[in-house]
Amino acid sequence: MPPGPAAPPELSIVVYPEQIEYILATIRHLESRDNYLAPPNAGNASGAYQFIRSTWNNYGGYEHAYLAPPAVQDERAALDVTRFLAQFNNDVSMIPVMWYYPIAASQPEWMDRVPGPQFGNRLTIREYQTLWLRNFSRISGTTIAPRVGEPLQAVPSLIPGAPPVLPTSEGDPSLSFPVLGPSNLILPECDSDESSIDDVATPSDASWVAVTSFADIHEAGRCAAQTPGVITGAQLQPVLAVADGVITNVHDEPGSGDPISITLTDASGTSFVYSGFNDDNPGTDDGNAPEHLRLSGLAEVGRTVRAGQVIGFMGNSAALPDQMQNDPEALDGVTTPPHVQVRSIDLNGDAVDTYGPIVDAMFRQTCQVMIGPWSGTAHGDGHEPVLVAAADRTDGTGSAWVISETGQVTATGWAAMVNPGEACTSTPAEMFGPGAGGVEEGLAHWLTPIDLPTETWVAISMHDDLDTRGVVLR
Repeated sequence: MPPGPAAPPELSIVVYPEQIEYILATIRHLESRDNYLAPPNAGNASGAYQFIRSTWNNYGGYEHAYLAPPAVQDERAALDVTRFLAQFNNDVSMIPVMWYYPIAASQPEWMDRVPGPQFGNRLTIREYQTLWLRNFSRISGTTIAPRVGEPLQAVPSLIPGAPPVLPTSEGDPSLSFPVLGPSNLILPECDSDESSIDDVATPSDASWVAVTSFADIHEAGRCAAQTPGVITGAQLQPVLAVADGVITNVHDEPGSGDPISITLTDASGTSFVYSGFNDDNPGTDDGNAPEHLRLSGLAEVGRTVRAGQVIGFMGNSAALPDQMQNDPEALDGVTTPPHVQVRSIDLNGDAVDTYGPIVDAMFRQTCQVMIGPWSGTAHGDGHEPVLVAAADRTDGTGSAWVISETGQVTATGWAAMVNPGEACTSTPAEMFGPGAGGVEEGLAHWLTPIDLPTETWVAISMHDDLDTRGVVLR
């Protein structure tokens, strides 16, 4: 039978006019990270609220929104917010719909489409609505719960410690962000001066709002073909699965001179090759880390892994890509900083862009608490627990990962979040992970096993790629 009509967008989350300041703050945060001076992007939207020129309509005598003082931009946005609240009986869930693509309010089938992808948009309207409400909840201090009877996995972004739900996509795969806690996504070199590594910073760096916009970041991610994702961080920082799939290769030979690497292959046959896992004992460069401090218990050929689960720990067993080896921002004074590199290979063995989908994931999951009891399985027992400190909030909230006696990870503070920064207004003070806080179970589709067909295993074994080290076909 054909699918039924999409559910109406209204969620009946009531607010009142005195909360407009929180609504405006949420819009500014998501649209421009509070950058009132954001110049027109590819869609001709500018300013803190990303008004397109026709909608701005020379308000206050200013041709573009970014040319107007902050008070004028706030005033113009408040007029729209007040009008939308009156129109939808103070249902704040309709604000992101009306801001992103108003036609979806009367045509619900648009809720699961990406409007204007040529202008850099990557989220469906429903995804944007969910992301917007999560941020509104944090900014306003209002708890927003799912509707009665709604499946838990339908609104994961509102639930701390829930596994990520990846949006459906055509073309490039939708990925989950591959690192838990504070990290730095390194931009590739580009031929265009407009998107060079010196011109764009990551959202964890507060200075980035002065130089780029949401759409420009996406555009920057597409400036080089088949670009890998390279993320730097701390030694032993947890590395996460970017997608649901099956482990199809593990190369774990410390001291061999080869990087410790894993290949995760999804149901479509796309393989994600990770390299750069840890091979050292904490605080050393001895190349003699025990097995459970290199990879997690899920890093086993043939094992099903779900997006967001811990598959290993960041290290420096792999060299940085050539174009990044002389970049002072990437190196930060260290010859080979702890990092992980993720590359995508299709079923034919051809490289696929990874950086762009990782940028998408970073925007979608920033500030999300993404660790829970579902995050991993035991890797032996009786190990000496390891405490790994992470960046801390200025208010003194503790931030650390603990690798337990069973080789599993728990985390608190910024260490439990994706791409945390000062913009994250809520930070967990309690531990999340196996044996601690977070959603107990995985998502409903986890009950369906992933069985790669023989043809996929054969194709993977034929990939002519140094990092895969020639998958052994058994």
